Amino acid sequence: MKKIKWTLMTLAVALSIGGALATRLHQDCQGAIQYYYNGGYVLAGRIGIDYICNTPSSAVCTYYKIRSTYTPCMWGNYCTSNCKAGNPAPKKVKN
Repeated sequence: MKKIKWTLMTLAVALSIGGALATRLHQDCQGAIQYYYNGGYVLAGRIGIDYICNTPSSAVCTYYKIRSTYTPCMWGNYCTSNCKAGNPAPKKVKN
């Protein structure tokens, strides 16, 4: 009887801890300060003004910082004013 009691109590504690971790609030990285990797982590600026993330891409565009760890936030290619979004169609040449 004692073994069943301890097993049930252990199971209840494990499930409650697992449930608490599964339902915790996740931080939205979009509101955090964004960094990009260029041999080191550099401030990215403001999205849409200082940079854009060209997608689709499997590369990490920007990171955000949790304590002392840089964690991926946005996916795509980091691009400043020297690029255009998407793939523009070529212009027609006049004859």
